[in-house]
Amino acid sequence: MAQTKVNPVWVDEENFFIGLTPSFVEIGFGAAVNAKTGPTSTIQTVIHAIQNENVTILGHSALYDTNQSMAIMIQDEKGTDTWDGSNSETFAAHLEDVIQALGTVDGVNLASATVTAKTFELA
Repeated sequence: MAQTKVNPVWVDEENFFIGLTPSFVEIGFGAAVNAKTGPTSTIQTVIHAIQNENVTILGHSALYDTNQSMAIMIQDEKGTDTWDGSNSETFAAHLEDVIQALGTVDGVNLASATVTAKTFELA
């Protein structure tokens, strides 16, 4: 008896193989930070502030948008909660508050920094 091979239908959706669904955020520093790479400079200070929110950073992009933005992949999906203990907000909004509270770091005023939740997309 002859058999015919049937290929399964491809499902066009994101798929993660690390056992969890990560979160993605875009940080807009508000100024070019390509020269702010030292251990106590702007980029590292922001990364440490994010890690202090009890999250693990799985990776980050290179700087883009004239060296003013960076995408970060965070372990675990983060939703809306009372992250600061007082008001309900998205995790991205909470990170924005945390980064803005850093003030000026190595000449970069982070008071106008932005954090935007993103979806996984390779362009």
